Order: sequence, then structure tokens, then C-alpha cells
Amino acid sequence: MKTKRRWLYLILILLNIPLGLATRWAPQYFPEIIRIYGGDVFSATCIFFGIRFLYPLKPLYKIALINYLVCFAIEVQQLYQAQWAVDLRNTPLGILLGHGFLWSDCVCYAAGTLLAWGLSVLLETVFFKQAIK
Repeated sequence: MKTKRRWLYLILILLNIPLGLATRWAPQYFPEIIRIYGGDVFSATCIFFGIRFLYPLKPLYKIALINYLVCFAIEVQQLYQAQWAVDLRNTPLGILLGHGFLWSDCVCYAAGTLLAWGLSVLLETVFFKQAIK
């Protein structure tokens, strides 16, 4: 069961990454709300799926809580403006760290967490006949 769950979440991660990147690199194909907020929502869902991949038997509500705290920590670290941190954010890794603190991003992370949690409950119920809630 653990291995099957990991495969499910690996597939979700692999589907999620191109969607999130597409909102940044090809925004003209998305409605305005997704162009503006979609990348942050997809980031939160991808982190959720990654945590679930690592901990396939942990209750989903705990994964959701950990996910939101990780996303919030990533957002808060953007308030730190030391030169070395700014330089690090200007590298390719910077796409993961972001550039400026926005409260709207915290709302997007909450939406992404709830979306991923709901999708996880649904998929685990369908594929495994139960979700670890």
C-alpha cells in the first residue's frame, strides 16, 4: 500500500510541476486569476504531494498542516533581505524561494493546501478504498 501511494504522489508531482511552471512561462494561455495566483497555488499543491510522497502513511490533516507551515515559512523568509539571500533568490533556485513577501501568497498557499488535501482524500478513497484522514 505504501509503495502504491508513493507512485500516485509521484505522478501527481510530475503532472503538477509543468502546470505550475506554465502559469509563469506561458501565462497567455490561462485566465487572469490563474496567471496572477496559479503559480503559488500549484507550488503549495506540489509541496503537499512531495510531503505525502515522503510520508505516505501520515494522516492527511497532518500533511496539510505541515504543508501550510512550510509554505508560510518560505513566504516569511522573503522578508529577510541580506545580500547573500537576495543573491540566492536570483539563482535558478530562486523560483522555489520567491522574491517578495505578499499576504495574498499566504492565501494562495491555503487554497493550494486545501485543494491538494481534498484531491488526496478523493484519490486515496477511490484507489485505496480509504484515505488516512
